[in-house]
Amino acid sequence: MLKYNSRINLIRKRSAADKVYVPHVARENQYLLVEFKPNLALLELISGKNINGVYFSDFYRNLSHSFFNLCEQYGFNNVSFIAKNKLVRVMYAEEQQVIETEQQILFMYNPKVHTGMRTFFNRELLVDKIELLFLATGDELRQNAPIFHQRVSKLIARFGKLLGVDIGTFKIRDHQHLTYDIFSANKGDKKTITHGFRAMTTRYQQQSLILPSETSNMTFAVANLPINKTLLQQCDIDESADDPYNPLYTFVSDRFVKIAKQYNLNQLAIVANGKIPIIRQDNENYVLPRGELLNLGFKPIGSGGIFVSQWDSKNLVDTIKLVFIASEVNMNKRGYGRFVNHLTDALKQLCLELGYRGESDTVILRFHQHLMYLLPK
Repeated sequence: MLKYNSRINLIRKRSAADKVYVPHVARENQYLLVEFKPNLALLELISGKNINGVYFSDFYRNLSHSFFNLCEQYGFNNVSFIAKNKLVRVMYAEEQQVIETEQQILFMYNPKVHTGMRTFFNRELLVDKIELLFLATGDELRQNAPIFHQRVSKLIARFGKLLGVDIGTFKIRDHQHLTYDIFSANKGDKKTITHGFRAMTTRYQQQSLILPSETSNMTFAVANLPINKTLLQQCDIDESADDPYNPLYTFVSDRFVKIAKQYNLNQLAIVANGKIPIIRQDNENYVLPRGELLNLGFKPIGSGGIFVSQWDSKNLVDTIKLVFIASEVNMNKRGYGRFVNHLTDALKQLCLELGYRGESDTVILRFHQHLMYLLPK
C-alpha cells in the first residue's frame, strides 16, 4: 500500500510539473497574418491599368475593398490590409493605436473592446508581398483559437478564387501570445488559471481542426528586465570609459546564462542595444542586425544550444530583453509545461539575485507560439 501511494504521489508531482499556473490577469492575444505576392496580371485585372508610369493607389484600394467586403460577410471586425514591405507586430494595449516606423508597423489593441478596418500602402511601390492581418477579438481567445483560424482559412480560400490567384501561394501565420508579470502574486493577484501548454497543431487537432501535414511550429518567450537603481549600484560603472556599461551587461549576462543552464534552458539570447529581437526558425543559427531589428535564427532540431549576446556597451538601455527559445525536446506533450515553468523559475531566481523586489518591480514575460503553413490547393 505504501509503494502504491508513493507511485500515485510521484505521478501527481510529474503531472503538476507539466501544468502552468499563470496569473488570472494574464493577457491573451491571437492574430493571423496572411501573405501573398502580387503579380502584373493581378495588377492589371484589379486596377485596369498596366504597370508603366502609374501609381499603385487604385490597385491597392480596389484590392482592399474586395478584402473588406469579404471580412464583413464573414464577421471579422478588426482587420488590416498592408502593402508596405514592413515587419508587422502586434501587442496588447488598453488604448488602440498603430505605430509605424521605418521598418515596422506595430498594432496595439485590447481584443475585448477594439475593432477597426485599416489600409496601409505605398502608392509608389509594388510590394514584394501583401499582408492581410486578422486580430482576434472577444473573450476566451485561446479556447476559440481553432474556430478563428478556420474562419480565416475559409475567407482566404474564397478571396484567392475571387482574384484568380493560386490559393496554394497564400502563406498563413498564426501567432498567439500570453503576457503577464511574473511577480503578479507578490502584488496581491493571488488568483491563477491553469494552462496545459501543447503544440498548436496538437491543440487544434484535439479541437477538430486538421491542419496540413507540412507545418512549421515555433515557441519562445521574451522577458523585459527593467534597469533600475538597485541593479546599477551592483556594478562598477565608469562614465568616462569607452564602454561604461559593459560591466553591467556582463554582470547580468553571466548570471542569466548560469541560472538558465541550471534549468536546462540552452537556447538563449540577451539583447541590450535598443533593437527588437525577431526570432526566426531556420536550418542554421544566425545573428543579423538590421536597423531597428535584430534577426535571430535558431535551429529547433539538432541544436545543442546557443547563446546570443547583443548589447551596446556605450549606452544604457531602459530594458534588457531576455529570450528563451524552445528546442525540439521542449515542444513535446510534456515539454511545453516544463519549459514555461523552468524559464519562469529561472527568471525569478535571476531577479532575486539581481535585487529586484516582486512587490514593487515589474518583469513582463510574453510567451509566444507561432504556426505557419501554405494554404492547401
